Amino acid sequence: MKWSKRKSFGQHTLIDNRILSRIIDASQITREEIVYEAGTGSGVLTNQLCKSAKLVTSFEVDREIYKKACRLCYSHSNLKLINADIFKIYDLQFDIFISNLPYSRSRDALQWLPFQKFKRAIIMTQKEFVDKLQAKPGEKNYRAITVLSQHCFNIERLFNVRKEAFEPQPSVESTVIRLIPRSATIKKNTISNLNFLFSQRNKKASLLSKKFGIKIEYEDKKIDQLSVTELMELVGSIEIVPACRR
Repeated sequence: MKWSKRKSFGQHTLIDNRILSRIIDASQITREEIVYEAGTGSGVLTNQLCKSAKLVTSFEVDREIYKKACRLCYSHSNLKLINADIFKIYDLQFDIFISNLPYSRSRDALQWLPFQKFKRAIIMTQKEFVDKLQAKPGEKNYRAITVLSQHCFNIERLFNVRKEAFEPQPSVESTVIRLIPRSATIKKNTISNLNFLFSQRNKKASLLSKKFGIKIEYEDKKIDQLSVTELMELVGSIEIVPACRR
């Protein structure tokens, strides 16, 4: 992949070793734990993960970058490199998920993680995306991905990362977060149902729910004013959303 194309995907290489160390410290990896990484990239983070973990499985979707990573990371016996899109593989089980996410894949990651079994995730992504994940009902940034993420995870903002820590420099700031899975389950149609509800975000929740034969009163709240609990309750009652789409 040419560098310009890689940049278009929102991928920027971390060049600040101090930030790298903070990510490793935040992950709290032990020698008994298995780490899955999304995006091997230059292998800088991958190499550090191998020094702490029992086993590291790193996924790189780009063939050329994958082949280069194989040459750079060959000395680690506890490393498995895979040329595949991790976000298309489900029902995985590991201890820790770590990624310096391309900004274009942030939503994919948060929609994929609820279907995996793991202890914690350390993710660096766009600061504005993190703001969206932590938005409150009624706020402009309160979206379907907000509800899904808050329902499935405890989200902790760890620290911001300056633009100068990357090459090339992104146009926006980055933030590192920690996700801890909550004891919550979702169905296969949960994400599509949430997206449908938020396509109707300005409609009154009570009126919309009645169209589905659901007798739940939400006072005068609009869809985007409902709490995470209220929205997940409504989503769980909707079984005909796909048929309602045009």
